[in-house]
Amino acid sequence: MPKSIGTSSPFLLPSPSAGVQLLRDLWVLAKARVVSLLVFTAAVGELLAPSGIQHWPAAVAGLLGIALAGGAGGVLNQIVEPELDQHMRRTHRRPLAEGRIGRKGAAVYAAILLGVSIAVLLLWTNPLTLALTLLGTVGYGVVYTLYLKPSTPWNIVWGGLAGALPPLIGWTAVMGSVNLLPLMLVALIFVWTPAHFWPLAIYCRRDYAKACIPMLPVTHGIDRTRKEILVYAVATWLVSLVPAFLAHDWVYGGIAWIAGAWFVGMALRLRRLPEGAEMDLYARKMFAFSISYLFLLFTALLVGKALLSYGIF
Repeated sequence: MPKSIGTSSPFLLPSPSAGVQLLRDLWVLAKARVVSLLVFTAAVGELLAPSGIQHWPAAVAGLLGIALAGGAGGVLNQIVEPELDQHMRRTHRRPLAEGRIGRKGAAVYAAILLGVSIAVLLLWTNPLTLALTLLGTVGYGVVYTLYLKPSTPWNIVWGGLAGALPPLIGWTAVMGSVNLLPLMLVALIFVWTPAHFWPLAIYCRRDYAKACIPMLPVTHGIDRTRKEILVYAVATWLVSLVPAFLAHDWVYGGIAWIAGAWFVGMALRLRRLPEGAEMDLYARKMFAFSISYLFLLFTALLVGKALLSYGIF
């Protein structure tokens, strides 16, 4: 009889549970939840473009390329920071932080994601889209992670530009050129990012201090951070109204006005709360709301365009 294969055999296949865990780890490494928001804003950029639906092969390729490149940027970010992630409550279970995946394996994964992204964008979109996508990936995975995050409390302001590019990338994927409307959407995400992230930085300030990361609440204190959140929340509100005038879309304009006023109101309340547990919980609540706020704005752009195209408004 042939000898049965024991647990020490080199031919032993991984168990189903190990395979599922690996897929979960790859999902987390690519920061899939963050990438999904990037892809959504890019899709809105494509759908807002004139005759964007007619160029659907380029549109699909653009979204796939953005998703893969965004995932590569997420992996690069975690390759640099496993020791830092170990000090953060929200990141200490990541695959690299816990050692389930090594740096070399993660580097191969990032290279595959980025390589496929470049091939897809090169074959089915245009050089401008590829250049903007690479700019965003390098901006986040290298410039922000290696240079801005460990050196300046304003890291999220300048680093946020990389995450603001997807609406423009989506537009260029189907149009091959730049337009004022997608540029304003880039500006919207750019000013939204600090008001979105700094509440989380307030909530996690002790972890950032322990990890020696110079986030604004650590270097300049909570009061200064809350003031900056309010400033950027107001800027987000104002910039969010510009697309309504560019597209003559008053449905979107009404939604942007109300949602922006609510966002500014949350920033005002955060600033007035005394330091303590209630303020920390409210900061986390504002962080969560800010994601829904951006999703609402971009959804309203699509709704407004649909209503205008059918002559309803």
